Amino acid sequence: MKTGITINGQSVHIPSTWDDVTFSQFLQMKDCKDDSVLLSVLTGIDVELCRQIKPNILEAILSPVANIGEVEMLDDVQILGKPVPSKVGSMEFARKVNCDALSRNYQDEEMIGRMVAIYCAQGIEDEDIEAMYQLVLGESFTCVVSAGRLISNQLIEMQKVEEKIKKPEYENEEWQAGIDDFKKYGVAGLVRGIALRHHCTKEDVFKWSYNSVLLELMQAADENAYQRKLNKILNHKK
Repeated sequence: MKTGITINGQSVHIPSTWDDVTFSQFLQMKDCKDDSVLLSVLTGIDVELCRQIKPNILEAILSPVANIGEVEMLDDVQILGKPVPSKVGSMEFARKVNCDALSRNYQDEEMIGRMVAIYCAQGIEDEDIEAMYQLVLGESFTCVVSAGRLISNQLIEMQKVEEKIKKPEYENEEWQAGIDDFKKYGVAGLVRGIALRHHCTKEDVFKWSYNSVLLELMQAADENAYQRKLNKILNHKK
């Protein structure tokens, strides 16, 4: 619920809960150097006009913000009037790849907002995600962080499954030959391998669901482990 006041003849509203603060405003609030800038961010009033307000009056105006409290997370959360995806594993693999790359370029809440944009965007192209992020900026801070929690919890569970995939047990000769060098290709190498096995393009693989890619990796790991064991058994008989 916002508190309505009048400043220099202009009617404005001061947020008293996180529901009243947009995600964009929150990101700007973190960088506010003083209360004048904060008031400008929250109301849209020119910062120079805000600087003319006496400190004690400014403090009183912003008192609802000072007592805003903790964010009350939502269990049933929507972004732009649509439910946040509850089965992100069934969505395109490209979305998971984009999320994994976020930590290299963003931090904290902005990373959360962009993660929400990745999974709420209609498409998987960069322009689709950026367009959605601009819309996410206008959503309430409560909705965005609640959506982020819902998506993040799913990603954590997905990561746990990934960690259970069998790791290949390389022979000493393979290490000496430089098998470890292939790690530098990361996801690109993984996608290339799947594309070659299925005679499709790398772009096709990125459009597969994450669950389909995960199943492919699990099967490939099991086949690799089986083949290595079989080769050892056969070599032992020679």
